[in-house]
Amino acid sequence: MAEAEKAQHGFSAFLQLERIARRAEDEDALAFTMVNETRRLISYRQAALIDLARPAAPKVAAVSGVPAPERDAPMIRWLTALARKISPETPADAAMTLTPETAPPSLADDWPQFVGQHAIWRPLTARDGRRLGALWLTRDEPWREHDQVLLDRLCDAYAHAWGALAPPPRQWRRRLPRRARAPVLAALALGILMTPTPQSALAPAVVTAGEAQVVAAPLDGVIAEMLVAPNQHVAAGDALFRFDDTEHASRLEIARRSLDVARAELMRARQGAFEDREQSAEIAMLEARAALREAELDYARRQMDYVVVHAARAGVAVFASADDWTGRPVRVGERVLEIAVPATAMVRIDLPVADAVALDKGAPVELFLDIDPLNKLQARLTSASYEATPTPEGVLAYRVEAAFIDGAPPPRIGLHGTAKISGETAPLALYLFRRPLAVARQWLGV
Repeated sequence: MAEAEKAQHGFSAFLQLERIARRAEDEDALAFTMVNETRRLISYRQAALIDLARPAAPKVAAVSGVPAPERDAPMIRWLTALARKISPETPADAAMTLTPETAPPSLADDWPQFVGQHAIWRPLTARDGRRLGALWLTRDEPWREHDQVLLDRLCDAYAHAWGALAPPPRQWRRRLPRRARAPVLAALALGILMTPTPQSALAPAVVTAGEAQVVAAPLDGVIAEMLVAPNQHVAAGDALFRFDDTEHASRLEIARRSLDVARAELMRARQGAFEDREQSAEIAMLEARAALREAELDYARRQMDYVVVHAARAGVAVFASADDWTGRPVRVGERVLEIAVPATAMVRIDLPVADAVALDKGAPVELFLDIDPLNKLQARLTSASYEATPTPEGVLAYRVEAAFIDGAPPPRIGLHGTAKISGETAPLALYLFRRPLAVARQWLGV
């Protein structure tokens, strides 16, 4: 009985989806239904609709849970590359199931970041044979044959509705004379290449603190214990870490006893000076020795005061891991951690020299975090280094900093992502052939 009710419920959901699709007012409403409402019939984690009206330039038209996908988001760029790769290899009326093992090798590295364990690619074809697009679904469970049959039937209805809404392909009734084709095409290409286009560049970015205080080791020693956790909020005066005090306590005790000995020798010399004039001559030297021992004791006491390091200001303790510092010997002035103010978070970008564009203060910056690749954060460029320096990965890059302008609370310090930096406008030809021109100038020396 339960199986019959389940089948009846699935059939009812199918009929409702088909009705909604055929009554969609426009392509946007239909796309929303495809990526969001299909969940009524088939369970999935994420869905995307790929527009294949231009097979050579596929476009992500809709993504589940997102009002409008950003074309420069890392996940959207990855999906576009995937569509360009597998669309020509997929039959027009058959679905293709994919896993990390069967994905194209050039895209398999980023598969765990953007896709679940199992994915399915179902083309959408109009009645006249035109390939309109494809529906992309991902989830962690394998796709059953029952799911694929339901998806095939539902996608046929989606394709029929889409074909009714999509404009028919343009047909040129009047063709240019053969002699005029070359000049017209050349003029059209020249006009396109001279179109003003804003220059932009993509570069890795990280959220850092705009106001941060470096906490360095105040003495030579071994860190015995980190008293705070990474990204923990601390108040002014809170203990941050503690040194092993065995050596410093021994030095303090030795300095204290050395002072006691020096004072005893000085007292004996002063008492004996009344009877022996030779001992009175040693009093000045013993006084100097006692003063030296007092200075050593005072220094040892001040060293003991530095065994536990305290925060000089309130903020967030920024460091990688407590295990990296516990038991580690450090030198005076060695950087241990930072005390950052979260409200002053900003974006630090390493712009490779090969991708550098002309940057002006206040240029718009869009940040796509790895934990949220579909949404962007707005920022404005505040500074850029004049000289390029090697990054930890060995890439020669300019250090660029930008401040958030959304007004919303800034993201957590330490998050990584991809930043898009927009520069001045330039002809499309310069945007497309900038790298080849740079290589040619290096080789030709002009």
